Amino acid sequence: MSLQAIGIVSSDLKKSVKFYKILGVNLKPVMVPTHLEGKTSSGVDIMVDDLKSIQKINPKWKKPKGSSGVVLCFKQNSPAEVDKIYKKLKKAGFKSLNAPWDAFWGQRYANVADPDGNQIDLYAALK
Repeated sequence: MSLQAIGIVSSDLKKSVKFYKILGVNLKPVMVPTHLEGKTSSGVDIMVDDLKSIQKINPKWKKPKGSSGVVLCFKQNSPAEVDKIYKKLKKAGFKSLNAPWDAFWGQRYANVADPDGNQIDLYAALK
């Protein structure tokens, strides 16, 4: 058994495409225009479905309030790359949760929110 994919529910597919593209994930429609897929550089598939499609599959599905408890973490090649990607996301209008900092555990770390409020962490080992 292996983790193959992470599914994300999106209230705005265009914003999600823009956000995840900055992180290196090129989302493309698969089978229907409301289901997008892309692959991270490490091989994990990111699947994004629009809210209405998910509610057709599961009519009881509701968007979580606050944190869902799941955070996606995108490893970068260097501390400078953490800063670069963070700045690109901010410039593109996405929300910062914490600006990049040198964490006590030895990583450059930053937290941003994707268009639906999911926490996304950016990190790299301090050298």
